[in-house]
Amino acid sequence: MKKLAILVGAIALTGSTFAQKATTDAPMSLEGQFGYNASTMSWSAPSIRFRYFAADNIAGRLTLGINNTSETFNYYETENTNGGGSGTEVNKSSMTMIGIGGEYHFAGTDRMSPYGGLDIMIGMGNSTAEWSNYDGSGYNSDFTASIDAPVSSFGVNLVAGTDYYFAENFYLGLELGLGMSSMTVKEGTTTATSGGVTISDVSNVEKYSSFGNNFISQFRLGWRF
Repeated sequence: MKKLAILVGAIALTGSTFAQKATTDAPMSLEGQFGYNASTMSWSAPSIRFRYFAADNIAGRLTLGINNTSETFNYYETENTNGGGSGTEVNKSSMTMIGIGGEYHFAGTDRMSPYGGLDIMIGMGNSTAEWSNYDGSGYNSDFTASIDAPVSSFGVNLVAGTDYYFAENFYLGLELGLGMSSMTVKEGTTTATSGGVTISDVSNVEKYSSFGNNFISQFRLGWRF
């Protein structure tokens, strides 16, 4: 939170004129962006954002992103990975994220437009896991399983950033955000086979939340029209 406050204070004092002098002539912008989450040390999938300037210094924004992840873990019968049997755990998730928010643009320069804002993020998706010769604790040649569950998420982020217009109506942007998020893994289905016997069951609901360590950064390329 201290880093975000310092950034907002710094960009608010960078000049005395608004960067977008012809806002009423070009009130909309469309931008592509990709981000980095410092809390998980991972890059996020690219997303697109639409902005509409209701006034010279106030804009609403709508963000759409699709994030697909896949990770595979290998388990071995013995410590010597070159011998014996092996098992795998494959986890996949897909999430569609929708963000609704607003920006307040501070005084800037003819090229720089610093701002602060707020985003509300809503996500919907699915999570799956496939186990082969793996029983949840280690290698097991007689065990396979599949898990499938819907997932939802909700988050609120405070953001601060700046747009740099390197050409008329074209800009590069940097944005930092800090906030809270929660994720819910809803009831799903689990199918496991052991010793030739297959059992199906309903998985439990699980909830996760975080606050204060959701520090993200976004790099953007936009066009104003």
